[in-house]
Amino acid sequence: MRHRGFTLIELMVAVAVLAILLSIGVPAFGSMIDAQRLDNEAHRLMRSVQFTRNEAVRRNRHVLMQPVNGSWTNGWVVFLDDDRNGQHDPDDPLLRVEGPAGAVIHANGSLTGYVRYNSQGESELLNGGFLSGTFSLCPRQPGVEARQLVINRMGRVRMQRAEPAAGNCPE
Repeated sequence: MRHRGFTLIELMVAVAVLAILLSIGVPAFGSMIDAQRLDNEAHRLMRSVQFTRNEAVRRNRHVLMQPVNGSWTNGWVVFLDDDRNGQHDPDDPLLRVEGPAGAVIHANGSLTGYVRYNSQGESELLNGGFLSGTFSLCPRQPGVEARQLVINRMGRVRMQRAEPAAGNCPE
């Protein structure tokens, strides 16, 4: 009677081939996961900015979006800024709270402290001047493009891809 099965040599060759395939595929898979995480976080931040703008128009009042503990990476809150001081006070109605981001988020200019919309849906500074700037979401894996959310002077937000150095990401 003849026995069927694998020899030790055949098993070792199969394991070696599997190891080679995994060593090729795993880094690419990590980059793909990082790119997907950046896309998800960029869309979440973009939805919050659009929500802030829409609520300002809908309520005909100033609505402000502010980072938690001074960092957008820690999350953010959206609230009615009735006293126009740029800070969330206990009597300011809270509209939305977002938890920590799954990516490192940097902002330039006045966006480091807040995003504020007036009743016409225009982004503005606390003193009434126009507010514009860029949020940069930084990748963890090399070779993955950063994501940027650009707010123009009219308050519209758009997303784009950029090199991490151009995206204000530490190298």
